[in-house]
Amino acid sequence: MTRLVLSLLLLVCAGSAPCLHAQFEDDDDGGDAGIRHEPGEGEGEAYPEDYAYEKILLDKESLYHHIRVVESVGVRSLQFRRKGVDYDESQMEMDHPLGLPMDHYRSMYAGFLFVPQPKRMLTIGLGAGVLPRVISHCYPEAYHEIVELDPEVVKAARNLFEFKESPKLKVVVCDGRVHIRRLVARKEAFDIVFLDAFRGGYVPYHLATREFMAQCKALLNPGGVVVSNLRSGFEIYPYQRRTIESVFTEQYVFSGGNTIVVAAAQPFSYAPDDLIRRAGEVRWPVEPDIDLPTIARRYSDMEDYDKTGPILTDDHAPTEILRSQPLK
Repeated sequence: MTRLVLSLLLLVCAGSAPCLHAQFEDDDDGGDAGIRHEPGEGEGEAYPEDYAYEKILLDKESLYHHIRVVESVGVRSLQFRRKGVDYDESQMEMDHPLGLPMDHYRSMYAGFLFVPQPKRMLTIGLGAGVLPRVISHCYPEAYHEIVELDPEVVKAARNLFEFKESPKLKVVVCDGRVHIRRLVARKEAFDIVFLDAFRGGYVPYHLATREFMAQCKALLNPGGVVVSNLRSGFEIYPYQRRTIESVFTEQYVFSGGNTIVVAAAQPFSYAPDDLIRRAGEVRWPVEPDIDLPTIARRYSDMEDYDKTGPILTDDHAPTEILRSQPLK
């Protein structure tokens, strides 16, 4: 609780500091050669500290993360090391930069089943910038704003993962919750909000509470959705699902790597067949390398969590305790 209160005080203090638009010069990041290995699948895939890689392109401590960029079998991975374990945060296929090798990124396209023609999108958590870059390729006229806490992560995305900003694709270096509060105060609105912020395998607690979800809801245009990337195999998962349910009218769950939850402020009442039909009707400005009907078939209406119990609030968010406990 002491750590929670301290962190929230830091957030309040951060609210008086300006967020920055990311503008960096390219760095010449070299690395050591290692031994080939097969990269993992899904957000939070972990490797021990002594795992060998074909190439290590970046190994750097920032203020917030131990950042690593490694390459193996033609796949480049951004990793955050925590307690001696490397967690894959993003991946890019070197011979197909517009592909999505991490399965949960493909499942996050489920948001477009509900908002097929978004004009404004917001993503919390840049990672290597792979998903926002690919989405912006599919929707070149849509505005897409990404919030990333760590400027060193932005540098890695730009220098090593082909991420480039434009008038339609903007990065703001800031805490996600602080920036969302400012967006709400300015009465800005978005069609889709993607929540994809991880820190070494878990979602930062202040980005999982009811108060934060209410701020995300306040940002939505009519018919808008919030798309959350969650890990279902841990004790924190039912807390997260109950918290989302306490704020949003409907939840739609899609499997694939992780569990992707599409939360709607207004009822859609879609059945599985409705989602598959809608997937076939989406007309992309630029066709993606993804089969949306396949993603629609990943929808499950089965309840995979206990709906009774506490939720996460600013006064009760035991994420750092529960995140490491597998479901019994």
